[in-house]
Amino acid sequence: MPKPRPTDIAALQARADKQQKSAAKADKAPDVASVAQVLADVHVTAQGTVVVLAATPHPDSDYGYVAGDDLWDFDNRVKWNQPWTDQVWLDQVTVDEDEVEHFEPTYDVDFNRLLTHDGKGWTRTKLPKALPYGYVASTLRDLGAPWGLTGFGVSVLAFDGGGKGWKLREVTGAVALDLVDGVIHEGSLFGLCSANGLGRLTPEGKELSFEQVGKEQPGLRGLLSHAGTLYAYGNGGLFALEDKALVARHATRFPVTGACAGPEGSLYFHTDAQAFRLPARGKARKLALPKGAVQSLAFFKDHLFVSLDDRVLRLDDDQGTPLKVPTPAPGYPLLKVAGGRLWAVFPHHLAFTTTGKSFKALPFR
Repeated sequence: MPKPRPTDIAALQARADKQQKSAAKADKAPDVASVAQVLADVHVTAQGTVVVLAATPHPDSDYGYVAGDDLWDFDNRVKWNQPWTDQVWLDQVTVDEDEVEHFEPTYDVDFNRLLTHDGKGWTRTKLPKALPYGYVASTLRDLGAPWGLTGFGVSVLAFDGGGKGWKLREVTGAVALDLVDGVIHEGSLFGLCSANGLGRLTPEGKELSFEQVGKEQPGLRGLLSHAGTLYAYGNGGLFALEDKALVARHATRFPVTGACAGPEGSLYFHTDAQAFRLPARGKARKLALPKGAVQSLAFFKDHLFVSLDDRVLRLDDDQGTPLKVPTPAPGYPLLKVAGGRLWAVFPHHLAFTTTGKSFKALPFR
């Protein structure tokens, strides 16, 4: 084998140096997956302000339930839209059988922030101190005047006072309340409790009373009011409120994890593996989808949009057309229609479309 010439050695060394510099640069590059906020849901007010529910890491020493106001990004003046290192997450040390200590960082989060964009820039606000941060559900709902924008807690609802601060309403009337969703249906406020099921929330002095609707039904995770019918979904399938009781409309082997309104009184719902269309009358029909885990569904501009893993598809006669979505950071998108836009809410970034054909990123930096 011929020996490499000096010019070849120099070229190889230069290439190695370049690769080493690139690797060092990559090491210094920010980890876009470890940003200070994790995004969960988006809402657009009547004035066009974009409101995003976000989360921050919690210390594992208190089992994930942050009490009081001990929050990293505010207390340590960390810029909320900048990457954090692993040191920001508190250490958790475990001891094995040989009494050897191991460091295990935690990346769990608490939904305890609202980010608002007024068309010019972003601002952030804390949810009220009295709202138990470790229990806030990853859901925003516009429950109408005078309820406003709402964050759901273990037994507390927080209402945006429209510039006059937050109002908290304690919910009583059921054991082990864990409010995960709520909706206005035919003028009444309904809440969903993961431990008890569906209930009507009625004013009782300064509090709200949770009145169980029908039998106790644990494992439900979402509500949808559509075309005069109140739907609940979760473990066991999709249910409809009929004669003060939840009646099964479609049973599923795996939990229903999402639903959205469709045209002509129909609706769409999905498990982690399948999606269905339920007409206003009749039985549900399974949709033909490409292979992949179903993340969410949304009906927008006369089309159904589906997020499969990290892809977003527009369905045309059961044919899926992939759409290009800006993805500066990894994660799976939650699709939601709000403010005349279709949003793709990723864990660390937002994208939207007004046409249903192409997405634009809404930058945080």
